[in-house]
This record gives sequence, structure tokens and C-alpha cells, in this order.
Amino acid sequence: MILKNEHLTLRIEREAAEMHSLIDQATGHEILWNGDPAYWSGRNPILFPIVGSTFDKQIHLFGETYTMGNHGFARHRVFRVAEQRESSITLVLESDESTLAQYPFAFTLSVTTSLKGRSVQLDYTITNRDHKPMPFSFGLHPAFALSDPNSGVIAFPNAEHHPLIPSSHTSIRMDEAFFDEHKTFLITDPQSPYVDLIQSDYTVRVSCEGYRWLAFWKKPQAKFICIEPWHGHSDFGETTTDFYAREGTIVLQPGDVFNTHYTISILNKNVR
Repeated sequence: MILKNEHLTLRIEREAAEMHSLIDQATGHEILWNGDPAYWSGRNPILFPIVGSTFDKQIHLFGETYTMGNHGFARHRVFRVAEQRESSITLVLESDESTLAQYPFAFTLSVTTSLKGRSVQLDYTITNRDHKPMPFSFGLHPAFALSDPNSGVIAFPNAEHHPLIPSSHTSIRMDEAFFDEHKTFLITDPQSPYVDLIQSDYTVRVSCEGYRWLAFWKKPQAKFICIEPWHGHSDFGETTTDFYAREGTIVLQPGDVFNTHYTISILNKNVR
């Protein structure tokens, strides 16, 4: 499925509701990772109903345990098309027997992807269709192409409270050596409403306002970096906490709706 405006061409797949290609029409640049399985076959998974995993890889609910894969099941499901227009599309995932076996709640997850100028806006709506409160965490995992494995420079508009980011600096080079030491780099309570991935002739701006955690990750020698706004995270230590009580868990009452969004903007140095 293709969305197109005068600036961008975006390809989206029903499987996982993933963006697979984002072309800047002015330059021909491919902004997104190509999913090379030699490094990582993922592209832009939606993390639902859990970000990461629990310490023991089990979901603890109502005195029982349920088994769910890392980052939940939305990343492996085929969404249905609810609405498609020239510059936007809405894809929907609903609970079924397979999801209920892993996560005993009736839900609807809706994803609307829109092109707006030189930006992609992604809006997510989660509805609790169950008769009981529904706990979940939610996150995004977009992977952006790099010109080479060491070209990941991240800039923040505001100072971030993290020991690896000196207060006098608002940028950090996330190269191969950086990720050798810090497999996943996580900022809690980001102070910046967005971050910039700076390449030689363009910048990718990813919004993160309203998210409590912001993660960065890549595979060794791969030409991509993931910039991940999260509502929730993996367990940091040994615990078998009930899912309702995990840090970052959102609890949605029956019939209620949760909304979140983020944007990806392309800032081209040669285009105004």
C-alpha cells in the first residue's frame, strides 16, 4: 500500500502495520531500514501489549501465567484495512482466539498513518472491549537507515539528564563502539520533545513528547539505528510482578480508549 504527496512516498504493509519504505522525493533518499535478515529482519514493529519482556518471559495475571513473545504479538499479526485515502491509511488489529491465549483481554488497536508535508504522522488508538480493566504497555520501534554503521549522530534540543550525555552537550555519537558497550541506550523522562538523527545531507526528526522512555538500539555493523518512544519497558531485574503492577503499565478501564502518537519529519539541507 502506497501513500504519496509532493514530498514523500511511503510504503506500508498490512503485516504488523509496518512502514517498509519512506522515500524523500526531492533527493531519492530512502529513510527507513531495508530489513536485511543478515542483520535484523525487523523494520518498524509496534510493541503491544508489552514493551520488551518480563524477567521470566511469562505474563502473570489473575494467579495464572501466559506466554507471550518479546515485544508482544502485534508485530507478528496482519492488520485489516479500515480506511484508505490518498495520503492516509487506517489499519486495525482486533483480539481473537490466538491473542486471548497469550493475553486474556478483548481489545482493538487502530493505527492511522498520514503524510503531512515532509512528515509522517502516526496515530494509535487502543480500546478496551473487555469487561475488566486491561493492563498493557506500548511502544514504537522505527529503524532508520544510516550511510554507514558509524554515522549515527543523535541531537537533542534540550539537555538530557543522563550520565552519558554531558550537560554541556546536546548531541552524542551512537557509533559501533557506543553500542558495543550499551546494547540498548535508554533515557527515562526525556526532556526533549523530539530528537534528530543527523546524516551528512539530511536529518530525521522523531518526536517523543509524552513518552516516559526513549530507547536507541542497533545491531553490530548494520546500517540502521532505532529511535524508540516507549510507554513501558522490560523488567530491569529479577521479578515476577503481576502485569497490573509493572512499572509503566497503563490500565485501561472497560470501554475506555487510549491515544498516543508520534511524527517522523525529514529535514533536507538542500530543500526548503
